[in-house]
Amino acid sequence: MKTILVIGARGIPDVEGGVEKNAERLFPLITSRGWKVCLAGLKPYTQTGEYRGVSLWCAPSLGISKIDRWLYAIGALVKAFRMRPDIVHFTRLESAQLLWAYKLTGCKIAVRYGADCHARPWSGPRNWAMRWAQYQLRWADQIIAVTPALGRSLQAIEALQNIHVIGNGVDRPETFPEGSRAPVTGEYMLFVGQISQKKNIHSLISAFRVFSKSHPQMQLVIVGDWSKSADRRKIEALGDDRIVILGSLPRSELAPLYRGARFFVNPSIREGHSNTLLEAISFGCPVLLSDLPENRDLRLNAKHYFNPANVRSMVSALNRAHANPDVFRVGADRFPHWEKIADQTVNVYEKLLADDAARPASQARRSRI
Repeated sequence: MKTILVIGARGIPDVEGGVEKNAERLFPLITSRGWKVCLAGLKPYTQTGEYRGVSLWCAPSLGISKIDRWLYAIGALVKAFRMRPDIVHFTRLESAQLLWAYKLTGCKIAVRYGADCHARPWSGPRNWAMRWAQYQLRWADQIIAVTPALGRSLQAIEALQNIHVIGNGVDRPETFPEGSRAPVTGEYMLFVGQISQKKNIHSLISAFRVFSKSHPQMQLVIVGDWSKSADRRKIEALGDDRIVILGSLPRSELAPLYRGARFFVNPSIREGHSNTLLEAISFGCPVLLSDLPENRDLRLNAKHYFNPANVRSMVSALNRAHANPDVFRVGADRFPHWEKIADQTVNVYEKLLADDAARPASQARRSRI
């Protein structure tokens, strides 16, 4: 049985974040296809030793985030030397800063290239760390870009030929339980994601406050954790009761919010292949989204998009969706389920190992000439 060590996801299940959602849905399906998967996680996000066939290993921790990140990086590398997996799968570029060292274990390397990879300009020490990680992509055996736009961007920078485009999948309705009620009442638009500058939450709030002058009954419901860059005081100082901040919720509790929303808004200025957008689509929730290249890759009708840098454009989109939400619904059948994403990922693994097996054979043939 071939083994995979997964590095970069903080933990599963029910951990907030696109990388963690991808890991939670993808790797149990890969284990069901005959692969042995171990995911290296972090405290307190990794609570058990196993999840649906995926072995969970928790890195050592001192409870200090900056130190814990280095402990995770070094601990995962030691784990790889002991485990000797066939493949190391980095779920985000930032976790691949020691990629060169993993090559010394003799394993094959797959790197998932997502939203954090083109977040330029990177600043401070992170600038050098991310540049170093991106430089090392030339030593990766296979790269998985989550959207065609990200794949093109990487190809333009590094001129790599081993890039595959595999996004996220839509959830089947039965994944989420019926019957529970949303923790809010009345009409509301919904945002789900980290409360941060990259998610453009301040512009969304500004647009909502203009929109709400003509729609005083509407609420803006925000679900997500605060980032350090969110300027929480500024948002809380508004004192607007129509802005309802629920904080971080388990993924299993999001279903009633999607079902009850008049529409869902993704105002991001930086995005990969948005899991929350796909979740909204899978529940039949009308959607609006910023016109980033990564979002344009979804190939939705032009009416769904707005300029995230222009509050007036956002207000216009909110008015359109509120007036006729039904025309902003998107059929979930346009997007693959997670089973297909697992099949595509396994195909990348098999190609990676097949290429490795073919190399000694070709060298043997040359040696006989």
